[in-house]
Amino acid sequence: MIDIKTKRLNLKRPTMKEQYDLWNILRKEEVNKYYMVTPKRFHSREEFLISLSDWDKQKKFCQNKIDSLDSDVYKYTWSIFLKDNTVIGQITVQPNTNYNNPKIRDIGWFIDPKYQRKGYMYEAASAVLDYVFKEENLEKIETLAAAINTSSWKLMEKLGFKRIGETNSPYLDDNGNYLLGYSYILTKDMYFKEE
Repeated sequence: MIDIKTKRLNLKRPTMKEQYDLWNILRKEEVNKYYMVTPKRFHSREEFLISLSDWDKQKKFCQNKIDSLDSDVYKYTWSIFLKDNTVIGQITVQPNTNYNNPKIRDIGWFIDPKYQRKGYMYEAASAVLDYVFKEENLEKIETLAAAINTSSWKLMEKLGFKRIGETNSPYLDDNGNYLLGYSYILTKDMYFKEE
């Protein structure tokens, strides 16, 4: 994986140096309300929020992630920095658990609310998609957004993703109910036609 430079951003291979700041971004309600709880990881939103409250536990998780950057799970993970070296978010193109194919992946991101609605995530995601389709030869990205996460799925559509259906997402609301999700797809062929 390489670092990627855009007009306003530097997308860098993650280090422990910025993980505390990223953790503080995730702790913000405007961010973590869409970082949905799934039963495989947490059984309730309360359990998830408790996990976010303890930096010592999160630090171990972050260190494990940093130590595993060459693994298939984390190899396409970037910390997003402004040119002044302020970290503002993260983007990951992770394995898609529906496929046993490293060329078919999922995508996810988060950004500090102070920097939302300024085009930063579009800029970062465009650069990452360009890299993974052109340089890494990925075939397809298939992903899901909770229907209530309007900003995320609208960004997907702006990036050229096509909605292919609705489904119960793996995400839980505060009452433990599964949320409606929108399924999206972007293939390499679709991506190159968009250019």
